[in-house]
This record gives sequence, C-alpha cells and structure tokens, in this order.
Amino acid sequence: MRLAFILTFGLTINSWGQTQGKECICPSNQHTNAKPEAIFNFTNGNSIALCGYVEAKENETTYSDFVLAVCGQDKIIDSWDAQTFCLARIKRDTLVIEQLHYLPTYLPTGDNFSFKQTVWRIEKIYFSDGKVERGIELNRKIRRYSVKETKSVLEDYENAKGNLSDDKMILASKLFVAAISGDKAARKYLGDFKTRFGELDGAFAEDYEELVAMLNSWD
Repeated sequence: MRLAFILTFGLTINSWGQTQGKECICPSNQHTNAKPEAIFNFTNGNSIALCGYVEAKENETTYSDFVLAVCGQDKIIDSWDAQTFCLARIKRDTLVIEQLHYLPTYLPTGDNFSFKQTVWRIEKIYFSDGKVERGIELNRKIRRYSVKETKSVLEDYENAKGNLSDDKMILASKLFVAAISGDKAARKYLGDFKTRFGELDGAFAEDYEELVAMLNSWD
C-alpha cells in the first residue's frame, strides 16, 4: 500500500482560509513569492500561510504551484507543483488539502458517464504539542459503477476498433472507475490497454500511466 490511512472522514466545517495578514509570509523558495493567497488559523494560535497560484470559479477556489508554511517560521511545510490542483480549507482545527484527479481533474463518475470534478487524495495537516503533523488518505467515496454500467464499459472495450484516440482514452478512464468498483475484467482490460491499442506517447502516455498509478494506490 503506497499511502497510509491516518485520519478519518466525517469532520464538519469549522472555518475557512482568511485573507492575508501583514506579518504572515512564506519563506523564500523556488516555487512562489512570499505573499500569501490565504491564511488558515488554528485554535492553538498558530497560522499556516498558502502562497501560490489561485483560481476562483463558481464559488470554489483551487490552488496550484503553491507552498504551505507556518507563519513566523523560516522553512516551508511542503510544496505542490503546477500540475497539481487542490482545494484547501479548515475542518475542526485541521487543514484539509484535497488533491483533484490529475490530468484532467475529472473522472467519468456522473450520470451517463459524464465527467465530474473528482477529489482523489486528501492530506490533513494539524498541530500536536505545537508541532505540525500530517496524514494522507485516498478519497474512498468516489462513486462506483453499477453492474449495468460496468457491463456497458466492458462491452465498449471489447467492441472498440481502430487506433488510439481521445475516445479510447475516455474508455481508459471508464475502465479505471470500473476497476475501482471491483470488476476484475476491467482491471485486466486497463492493464492490456497498450497491447490492444498500441504504444502510447505524449499526453496519452502520461494520462494512462497516471491511471495505472492511481489504481495501484487504490489497492
């Protein structure tokens, strides 16, 4: 198992990241400047600054290419690269970083296999005896496919013809969701994908390898 499951879900929202303060900045680093986009306050008096790229859309704020740092300290907690898109908020004195599915941030988990924004990995950052503690877990609440939906995906794969295309990569995403839904045939088909449709390169290869890595993490 690549990831350790340390904390549990079921936490309610307590407060949100607040606007920046004058004395809370991020230490010098290679990823971003010192100006915080958000500051998250904890009941022990500590605050964590988030510095990086922010995008606000439809009442939701996502962050990428960012760092986190405890206000007043001269080193960062960690950094997230430009290909990682996250939600960030405080829940019961814990900073929750929800990493969206990589390239793209959507999986075919909606009705009629529509693509929905999907949280894949969740990191929780909190203080214990004044020290920063961290825990990582996968989002096990991703919607699973029904038996009927899975059968449809398997039939699409079995009947697919032609060379690699965007449609084939959408099919790979569906196979991934069917696999984490517990279907062994979908898991095998995803593993045989390159053999069936030929070698992948560029963005196709990147997306496929990410799906395989995600499936390994899920196990």
